Amino acid sequence: MPRFRKTLTVLSLVALLGLLVPGGNGVIPSQPVAAQGTTVVYNLYATDGYVSLADGTLMYIYGFVGGRQGQTISYIDNAGVMQTTTVPDPTGGPVQPAEAEFLGNAQLPGPVIYANVGDVVEIRLKNLGVNNPYAPNDPHTIHLHGVDVDAANDGVPETSVAAVPANSGVNAGAGNVVVYMFTATQPGTYMYHCHQEADIHVQMGMYGALVIYNPTDPAAATGPGQGMGGNLYGWDYDKDYIMLLTEIDMGQHLMEETAGSPAPFAFNPVMFQPQYWLINGLSFPNTVHVDTPGVFTWNNWIQAHPGYDPLIAGSVSTSSIPGGTPGQKVLVRMINLGFQTQPMHIHGFHPKVIGADQRAWNWSNPPGTPFDLGLEQNTFLIGSGQTYELLIDFGQQQVNSTYPSGATSPASTFPGGTQSKQIGGAPVSNTDPAGQPIPDPFTVPFDYIPGPVVTGLVGHPDFVSQYFPWHNHDDYKATNNGVYPGGQFTMVRTDP
Repeated sequence: MPRFRKTLTVLSLVALLGLLVPGGNGVIPSQPVAAQGTTVVYNLYATDGYVSLADGTLMYIYGFVGGRQGQTISYIDNAGVMQTTTVPDPTGGPVQPAEAEFLGNAQLPGPVIYANVGDVVEIRLKNLGVNNPYAPNDPHTIHLHGVDVDAANDGVPETSVAAVPANSGVNAGAGNVVVYMFTATQPGTYMYHCHQEADIHVQMGMYGALVIYNPTDPAAATGPGQGMGGNLYGWDYDKDYIMLLTEIDMGQHLMEETAGSPAPFAFNPVMFQPQYWLINGLSFPNTVHVDTPGVFTWNNWIQAHPGYDPLIAGSVSTSSIPGGTPGQKVLVRMINLGFQTQPMHIHGFHPKVIGADQRAWNWSNPPGTPFDLGLEQNTFLIGSGQTYELLIDFGQQQVNSTYPSGATSPASTFPGGTQSKQIGGAPVSNTDPAGQPIPDPFTVPFDYIPGPVVTGLVGHPDFVSQYFPWHNHDDYKATNNGVYPGGQFTMVRTDP
């Protein structure tokens, strides 16, 4: 093969065989963790698949699929169809009929893992192998990035439980299920990824988000992106979103897909040169959608995997936080699992940094610090392997509104008080009664969104949702293979 692949050392193979559960079921437990709370089990399967990028490019990936034990899960198959199933418990040995539907349907990113402080988390990894015949037995691990675990559960094959081979091909493993275990002790935002040939397998798509909640959080029962709230580091929030950043070098993906046949070129990771930049596995315009009856259809948007909706939305007037000010408080869990440092810039807001790398951000920013104090930024430089927790106060848009709607609104009571309008393509002042609002870009088929939609005053009857960009400020990273707009570009939607 025109690529170098590590193989299991004799020592690793001995360890692999020595950890087999008596009885021959093929399940390999890592070092046991004493139970302290509820045991939460996730069944994940390593496999390959294809995903369609925003410009229609079909990309070969490795990844994970599966979910929480005992729950009905959803996943998107290679045809782009959302499927629902109850994830089976993995068993050692060949692929079972109940596991076969996952083969070739890797998800990008992998399923969200979530639990509560005090839970014992078990992640059961089975390697299904791949449909691609060129690497049928490629082994995999799960590294719990940011979680304080013992060495056996760290997921690095050289220092912990050996990588899991598939049960096919040469050197097939008889025990191709490993159970990673840890006790959740610190709430926050984490990530997981394969640590076998990490420079290849992470780039190929073997990663996902891991979130630990406080047991009293409403979101703890449903996971992120479900409209539930909680408290993190002393800060109340109404709902939380994941923003997982990665980038794609198609050369590596083509190399992995064609390695067993004459490849068009040899890939060198030192020459890493991405062409696509992703948020939650999607790039603009597939990062945005709108629920407008009679206008929006799924043809406008490649649906995100569960828990990974990249369009952030919040109400400017309502909040579920008792005694709080109007405007939802939305927590964004920013994760960088790419290889590059990314400057992510948001328009119209200055989110507050409340945490980084699974710890509270305590520098002059204690819980309850008003939104005009503490560390607030509109651009966040996030390095590879780093996390931020950012709190957005949607009430800022009510306080700072400068969008009166002409004669129907008391413009004098709002500082600045102008709204751009359009007549025959030329912008005019909102004081001109003949002016018309800028057209809603979602009323016609679109390739991109030309800008925020402003038709009225916050709290005014004619107020509708407004859109603010959130994008990579290395502007070339807001492209799809050089075509702007694209890449790491999404929208923040403010609702009445």
